[in-house]
Amino acid sequence: SSSLPARSGLLGPHQERNARTAVATIEVLRERGWAVPDKAVAKGLERVVANTGLLGRWQVLAEPPLTIADVAHNVDGLRAVRRMLECTPYERLHVVLGVVNDKDPGRVLAELPKDATYYFCKADIPRGMEATELQAHAQEAGLAGTVYGSVREAYQAARSHARLNDLVLVTGSVFVVAEVL
Repeated sequence: SSSLPARSGLLGPHQERNARTAVATIEVLRERGWAVPDKAVAKGLERVVANTGLLGRWQVLAEPPLTIADVAHNVDGLRAVRRMLECTPYERLHVVLGVVNDKDPGRVLAELPKDATYYFCKADIPRGMEATELQAHAQEAGLAGTVYGSVREAYQAARSHARLNDLVLVTGSVFVVAEVL
């Protein structure tokens, strides 16, 4: 596996795979006569967040404590988040979590770490699942935490309860992450 011409602005092994796919696509375009300078490829990788507007992809919001937002809202996304958690040092995990009503939360909740403290909330949209309902589903999945009246309250509580070497993760829905960005 060859190295990338520059470091991507998005973190994680899944994002590196995406970058490699993009570079491979450019190689195919070059074979078909497109003139794509190496400098443009490197600049594109480095500026991927600014160029695409992709926010909330293992995005560091603050530190300390390390506070990360990730828009993971399905099984694959949460598996990628779990892999990132496994290679990120921290003492305790605090998860600000909200989901939308039209998804089955059971499969998603099964992917989340059971040893974290959860801060359940509802995004300020009609599709948002009520935090009390989310907490009930979470308890069935072995996850424990407290219900908050808004994403902002849950976020502030998680940040205030977290110690210096803890990690705060905001996830579960694009809408929840958007409220803290």
